[in-house]
Amino acid sequence: MRVRDYMSPHPIVIHAHEDYKQAFAVMERHTLRHLPVLDEREHLVGILAERDLLLAATHYLNCAVEVAEVMHRDVVTATPDMPLDEAALLMAKQHIGGLPVVNSPNSDTVVGIITESDIFKSIARHTH
Repeated sequence: MRVRDYMSPHPIVIHAHEDYKQAFAVMERHTLRHLPVLDEREHLVGILAERDLLLAATHYLNCAVEVAEVMHRDVVTATPDMPLDEAALLMAKQHIGGLPVVNSPNSDTVVGIITESDIFKSIARHTH
């Protein structure tokens, strides 16, 4: 089992210069908990988790704050060829709920996202 078999391809993303409130709206509209963050060249520069936005909301309620100010910059990624169990262990070790999937280990081009929910679905699919 590989990440490519369970990831969501062409994930919804947000750009670093956008306001964090816009990120909230995107997450709510699409029922997401993680958003890869891209720069103006469409390269991965961070990841935004729902909890980051909740924390930002408590600090910057009526302020205009860019996503770049509240995102995580040290992004842990997966590749489509990565074994699914390796991705799951990486998420558990790093205490994160999702990994942007890039097309190769040294790439910053996002081709998908794999989340805890995707891992749970793979387990459920293989226990029946």
